Formats: sequence, structure tokens, C-alpha cells
Amino acid sequence: MDFKVAWDGAVTLVRPEQEELAKQHVNALFGVNGITTPSKHLCLIVTSLRPGEKSAAHYHIDHESALYGISGSVHFFWGNDLEHEVIVGEGDFLYIPPFCPHVSYNRSRTVIASFATARTDALEQERVFLLPELDDRVADRVSYVD
Repeated sequence: MDFKVAWDGAVTLVRPEQEELAKQHVNALFGVNGITTPSKHLCLIVTSLRPGEKSAAHYHIDHESALYGISGSVHFFWGNDLEHEVIVGEGDFLYIPPFCPHVSYNRSRTVIASFATARTDALEQERVFLLPELDDRVADRVSYVD
């Protein structure tokens, strides 16, 4: 394979020192995004919910998300009325389209649920839209493991 590469930026190493609470109420290690790097279109972070935690109901304005389960599992609800659901755990991949309302509940009261999370928006925290009217709509449907 013979090709040339034209570089227009620098390689950037990011080592987050501690988790921060993201706008949608998940714990996040902010790795690659438009704040920590020169990225214009990419976000790669690690998100987690501690035992018994849930995210806020929300959607991401005009960008896609993909998650990969590292540990634990969440009960994930989505749709205009959070009418759809799936269990997402270790080794699972999940795709979330733009503008899709969703919320996640950690299914355990003893194990952290963590995910590698990629988004197609380097400034994704600026384009999270909270949906407080949906926040507790599905709490009675969560399938806990312990």
C-alpha cells in the first residue's frame, strides 16, 4: 500500500483525572471531544452509572451515539414516550439515532455500569436536550438484577 498523508493538526493524548457529571446526569471521563482536543466532529468518552443511578431523560440534538458495554448493565428506554426498551450489558453495542428521547437505569445496586461512548459531535454536551417530563415515567418497569 503506497500513500501519502497530509496532516492538518496534532495528535493529542488525553488523560482525564476524574469523572465529571455530564449534563444528562451520567458520570463521564471526557476523553476526546472539542474541548479536550482539536476535534471538530468526534467525541469518545467513558460513561457510567453508579449502583442504583439513572440518567436524566434526554436526547442529543442532531448527532448519533454509539455505546459499547464495558461492565454491568442498564435498562435502556427510548421513544417519544419511552415506550421501547432493551437491556444493554457487557460486550453489547448500542446505536442511538439523533433526536431520540432516551433514559438509562443501572440494573444493579452493587455494580457500576460503564460504557465506551462515541458521538458524532465534538461539542455534544452543548447539544443535550433534557426532558424532565419523561424522567420518572418508566421507573416502575426497570428490571433490577439485585
